[in-house]
Amino acid sequence: MKVLYITAECKPFSKAGGVGDVAGELPPALKAQGIDIEIVTPWYGQSRFDDFTVDFNNQTESVGIISRPEVGGVPVNFVKNAHYFEGAYGTPYIHSPDIPFRDDILRFSFFSEACLHLIERKKPDIVHINDWLLGYLFGRMEMEGFRQKRVLTVHNIGYQGTISRDVIRGWSIEAIAEHKTIGPLFVDPRSEWNSVNALRLGLELAEQVNTVSPTYAKEISEPEDQSRFFEGAKGLHEITSRLSEEGRLTGITNGFEYSAPPTDKGFDTIISEKAVARAALSADFADPSGMLLGFVGRAVEQKFGLLVEQWDGMSVLEHILDIPGINVAIVATGLPEYEAFIRRVATRPNCSATLAFDRKKATQISLGSDVFLMPSLFEPCGITQMESMSCATPPLVRWTGGLVDTVRPYSEKNGTGFGFGGDSRNAILRNLVTAVREAKNLFDEHPREFSKVQRNGFKQRFLWSEAAARYISKVYAPLFP
Repeated sequence: MKVLYITAECKPFSKAGGVGDVAGELPPALKAQGIDIEIVTPWYGQSRFDDFTVDFNNQTESVGIISRPEVGGVPVNFVKNAHYFEGAYGTPYIHSPDIPFRDDILRFSFFSEACLHLIERKKPDIVHINDWLLGYLFGRMEMEGFRQKRVLTVHNIGYQGTISRDVIRGWSIEAIAEHKTIGPLFVDPRSEWNSVNALRLGLELAEQVNTVSPTYAKEISEPEDQSRFFEGAKGLHEITSRLSEEGRLTGITNGFEYSAPPTDKGFDTIISEKAVARAALSADFADPSGMLLGFVGRAVEQKFGLLVEQWDGMSVLEHILDIPGINVAIVATGLPEYEAFIRRVATRPNCSATLAFDRKKATQISLGSDVFLMPSLFEPCGITQMESMSCATPPLVRWTGGLVDTVRPYSEKNGTGFGFGGDSRNAILRNLVTAVREAKNLFDEHPREFSKVQRNGFKQRFLWSEAAARYISKVYAPLFP
């Protein structure tokens, strides 16, 4: 079984988010289990040679292909192009303020066109793409009569690559929109938008679709419901629910690369390291003995929005900071309005904030905090909760998406963390504060039980070898009945 795994980012060469982690870690695990797999990704740098040309948007674009040293035994093929992947475009994703997604739609529809040539060369059995950015490739494969099996992994259904049909007039992808049979699959289901939707195209044409956790697969089969902070499928539920009913949508939890074995000795070592990191972090607070909550993430709605929400006349984060004996350490960067909010609350003596991407401080918080705060609005899988548990730091999460699949309530046998839910907006906000109180009570009043939760989390393992086996049995094998 030969697989061409195509992605916009791949560590260690490029990484903007969790997709880069998965692309750098899943293919080697698949290779170790007998899959003949190669990675294809853009080269975000200078190019000085050409392998072939592509006619795109009424111009002839030169394309270079570089095969670099293998990552975990997997060959990596880089697509190089001066126009779309260099200079201001020399990064995985571009913010287009005037017309959202415009630049990335141009870049990755071009990338899809270039990948057609690689498919012809490599002749894989399966073409496996990631997220909306490669949805165009499935459309072009269908138009050109390519018979490879098609797999799509959805890492975040909130990003769909929607754009007005008026904007793409004269673009190469207009041919997809005008195609008699494929065009209707490219139309955004919200007719009033008069838009095309690359993720819908990928979903419709994929023979197998998976998300990065089982619970998220269920959630994206349901409609959005803002009365309870439920994101659902963000307008694509009719398509995803159909895929689920047809047995073409599954959820597979991501793995994580661990740095220490799950032994008692390893736990004792991490607890010693935690004490040092905690002492350094707690020195910032008026009362260093307070339970330390740590937050590391983007200051955006998904990750930080619930903390900004108002409940009972005050933000949720301020309610948390009002709990006696609580300290909060934050590392975040993101939306200006959220950063301004963080600056304001960080004037409190029990709150510290670093508004920058500070890897050293982020690692210190993951290790040194007593509890890791992760109140995500939604979470396809999540990696920081896995990282915190590997540091013996119990996460406090919203019961959503991959957080349900990776964190067990502290009150259960072998519990690994704390969580909250709710059936309404007010209940969710109230329960978040209550969950912090519960964590603090266990920390203060039941230290031995708290230590068990730490140990359980430290010994918990989400292995890429197990995830790879599920990809093979649940996603790849059904393509060849």
